[in-house]
Amino acid sequence: MKTNRNNTKPLSTSRFPKPLSWLSTLIIASTLWYCHSHQKANETATPLEVIMKVRQAAMLLSQQGKEALTTLRDSNSSFTWKDSYVFVVNCSADLVLANPAFPEREGGDILQHLDYQGKQYGVELCEAANPKGAWIQYSWPKPGDQKPQRKISYLISVPGQPYQVGAGIYDSTYTLQELNEMILSSP
Repeated sequence: MKTNRNNTKPLSTSRFPKPLSWLSTLIIASTLWYCHSHQKANETATPLEVIMKVRQAAMLLSQQGKEALTTLRDSNSSFTWKDSYVFVVNCSADLVLANPAFPEREGGDILQHLDYQGKQYGVELCEAANPKGAWIQYSWPKPGDQKPQRKISYLISVPGQPYQVGAGIYDSTYTLQELNEMILSSP
């Protein structure tokens, strides 16, 4: 061991503390991952975020067409955020084309979809979708949950494409009138 000039105290050979053991590193990494994943799950999307994401997805579909569906199906893309996700349907072909939270619904017939109270929400989705967009409400569980809740979704038709795109939030406080007024005031 090295000593200083007076030979009184040993000098450290390293300026850094001993490295963490692999077990400590694993525990810290697991804890950080757990906290991050639960923080995202507990965050709630806002109506304005939904409007923005749906419009971005519509622009992507308008520019890239069918190729954009790969991005929109990816649950790790920016179109799946907080407790919400963008979905894509083709009402004239009666198809669900992208649903990252419920991929088993892809390829299904949107016009036959019923919510958890028996309402034909698929028909309503298709009727609401127009270039300006509209909000509708129906009963649907959050991803990873079994219990249905009030879901409100914003939908628009994609100009120049056969697609309708939407996203929603789980909220019981906004009225459809308030939400539809947000469409007019959002950029």
